[in-house]
Amino acid sequence: MATYVIFNNVVTDAQKMAKYVGRAFELIEASGGEVLVFDEESTILEGDSGLPRTIVLRFNSRDEAEAWYHSPAYREILPLRLEATVGTARIVDDYSAATV
Repeated sequence: MATYVIFNNVVTDAQKMAKYVGRAFELIEASGGEVLVFDEESTILEGDSGLPRTIVLRFNSRDEAEAWYHSPAYREILPLRLEATVGTARIVDDYSAATV
């Protein structure tokens, strides 16, 4: 079952984010993931999160997504994203009618 990693954030340090993005995309691809959405100005339909940036990654499984996130290579660059943004990150599984 596919699993998605969803980031909603606002960039507070463009220089650190620039250092992070290229390397992050390489690691996502090398881990079997793909970037499905990268939107700097997503439209919030309900509520007011103040987090206009949305990134959605797709992995083949939760194990694959968690392996990417917890890998030593990603953990090395993670501080750049944490220092360059304010926001949230979550892992969610694909919809299955059997789980409802």
